[in-house]
Amino acid sequence: KNRGYFQIEEINFFLDFLDPIDRQIIIYKKYEDDQVSFLESQIKKYSFDYFFDIGANSGYYSFYFANKFKDLKIKAFEPNPDALNKFKKTLNKNLFANVEVFKFGLSDQDRNVKFFSFNTHNHIHSNSSIFESLDFKDKENGEIFEASVKSGDKLFNFKNKKLAFKIDVEGHEIYTLKGLIKNLSNNKCIILIEIGDKKFATVNDFLLKNNFKKIFKSQHRLDYVYSNFK
Repeated sequence: KNRGYFQIEEINFFLDFLDPIDRQIIIYKKYEDDQVSFLESQIKKYSFDYFFDIGANSGYYSFYFANKFKDLKIKAFEPNPDALNKFKKTLNKNLFANVEVFKFGLSDQDRNVKFFSFNTHNHIHSNSSIFESLDFKDKENGEIFEASVKSGDKLFNFKNKKLAFKIDVEGHEIYTLKGLIKNLSNNKCIILIEIGDKKFATVNDFLLKNNFKKIFKSQHRLDYVYSNFK
């Protein structure tokens, strides 16, 4: 009874009211509004070719931008099977022609890893973290599953394109970025990325050394936007 299709603007999302992220979308009819608004303004300004939704979950970012920008090609990545199932139900319901989803995460190498999903009030969340990226105290209440991650640079070899990224990988950011460094270096890019305080210095230094500058910080979350546009 808690799962079904919910109309959010022009999109029929398949969501779960018991999932914390889905519940925000259902109640407020939007999600991470200041990040989405800023990213939308940049996509309008620069006419991006591709949008990479890395850690797509149920697909709010993917479908929001697919609906707003019909010529924008969406590449979504989600290793959690439950989140992927919700994503595919929304995709099939709305018949977006510009969205492609992959059932793995992005890292710096191809391998199988253990993922961890939190359990709250006997409900397993559909957002997941790579087990080895978590602090020990975080690993006590949840469910573990195995899925694959792949290097972005082994999958894609874009040059002289405009690429927009949303990276929400729960502590695995530096590895996702390292696995994409050729594509980040050979194209004009913006990156919306969630970075926890403990890992901010490492990720920030990596991006600065590779000619990115920080152009936005969310008012409500540890989300930042970096750009290598001159």
